[in-house]
Amino acid sequence: MSVKALRSTFGDRCHWCGLPMDFAPPHDRPESATIEHLHDATLGSVRKPKYRRLAHAVCNHTRNEFRMQAERAFAAWVAQRVAQAGSDQG
Repeated sequence: MSVKALRSTFGDRCHWCGLPMDFAPPHDRPESATIEHLHDATLGSVRKPKYRRLAHAVCNHTRNEFRMQAERAFAAWVAQRVAQAGSDQG
């Protein structure tokens, strides 16, 4: 599904912040419209149009960065939990 098709379905406002997006070239600016995948590719959503929306490039990037930070924090928490359990048993 293309940006044009998503725009005709969902309008010209960002899925996340609700502000209008820029559809004019060049398309690599922070306010440019990008395709947002609501679920990770690991969940199989990349090829499913129902999980796609439009979002500003900056909103899309920032959401992904926050998700990566959360994943790293969770992985560190799990490692700490495992290490603690190992020291409690030893």
